[in-house]
Amino acid sequence: MLFLVFQLTGLLLPKRRFRLVLSGLLIFASPGHAFDYEDLVDLISSKNITAIEQVLPNLPDEYLESYTLVHHSRSLHGASHDFPRAILFGRDAKLMLTFNGSAGQRRYNDLEIMQFRDEASVFELRSVSFENGVRFSQRNPALCLGCHGADPRPIWSSYEYSEDKGVVHWPGFYGSTHDAPVLNGDEKAAFDRFRARAKTHPRYRFLKLRHPGSQWYPYGAGPFKHQFRPNNRLGNLLARLNAKRLARHLRRGAFYGDYPSLSMLWILQCPEISNDPLMDFMEDRFHQQYPNLGNVLQRLSGARERVAFMLEKLLLGPTVFTWNMSLEPTIDEPRFFTGIVHIDELVAAELLGGMPRDHWLQDFYIPWTQRELYDTFKPGYYDANVAPGGVGEEYDSVGLFYDRDHARGACQELLRHASSELDY
Repeated sequence: MLFLVFQLTGLLLPKRRFRLVLSGLLIFASPGHAFDYEDLVDLISSKNITAIEQVLPNLPDEYLESYTLVHHSRSLHGASHDFPRAILFGRDAKLMLTFNGSAGQRRYNDLEIMQFRDEASVFELRSVSFENGVRFSQRNPALCLGCHGADPRPIWSSYEYSEDKGVVHWPGFYGSTHDAPVLNGDEKAAFDRFRARAKTHPRYRFLKLRHPGSQWYPYGAGPFKHQFRPNNRLGNLLARLNAKRLARHLRRGAFYGDYPSLSMLWILQCPEISNDPLMDFMEDRFHQQYPNLGNVLQRLSGARERVAFMLEKLLLGPTVFTWNMSLEPTIDEPRFFTGIVHIDELVAAELLGGMPRDHWLQDFYIPWTQRELYDTFKPGYYDANVAPGGVGEEYDSVGLFYDRDHARGACQELLRHASSELDY
């Protein structure tokens, strides 16, 4: 009888909606399936949902458990300490949903969405408005692209570890310093006030607000325990996803196509990149392509800084937006940093891992899990701080790192290949 009901349901509903109706069963039958934007549309349509408050209790638990809160926002959503903007990112941040909590705030009736598409390595921006009916936006509305760029990228701050409790890593976020509201007295008081109200709030009450392992869930009491570090976790996940987007750009770019070995010398941070003939060649190409940026290049005295400035633009274009995830990056701003690795190291892993199996560089590519990466940083760190809550596996599911020292064994051969690529 149960099988017959399933059959009839499948006949009466479109394919995606049929998947939604049976989602409680299909999640177990198909572990690879992840909730995505199309599922959200199906959910809203099939249940005749007319408000954000009705969406939240129908989301998978992972979105109500993995989130962070913004009390001062420069996004389309308004935010405050009492009514923060909630960013729900689940296990892998491939689908992110955001909303706020007061009818007096900007876009109170809008659910903002960012979806990462694995097959194309692109981010898509959308919104669902619940004001005067339900309206689904087109992909990448112009209003969103003003901040996120024509080829949308996430906006997120780097994480620099510091013992200084006054350092702010994620301005405007709860847990702005090391994901620990307790490190800032004013922030802690506001967060405690928010959580007391959230228990009965029509929207926030659906978020997981308590956990036996943390007094300040979803945050923690100090700079460790990734299970209670949503800001740091989200930065790690977004960096890996953005690295996939950057690798796509590189593979399709003319400079990488013409000078792949020269490009890899820099991407692998090989010291051979400072070879005089290579430097002369890069400077010639840079001045030809970007004559108006010559004065900026002159300000950079170090060879590595000059190479980075030139190649980042020769490979991906003149805008520094591409190499970091700041809202308003500057020319002198470092590339995005997760606290352990920079964005170019994650891009290198994507490029090495995506090369044909018979490419000679594959001999130098050894993928690393998050555990192996952290073991090089601090032995025992992973087991003590990352493994609880399964967050290590979440990082690995988005993208692996690589044994950088082993990969640099290719530097001398890359130099030989790069020299043969030059026009002179």
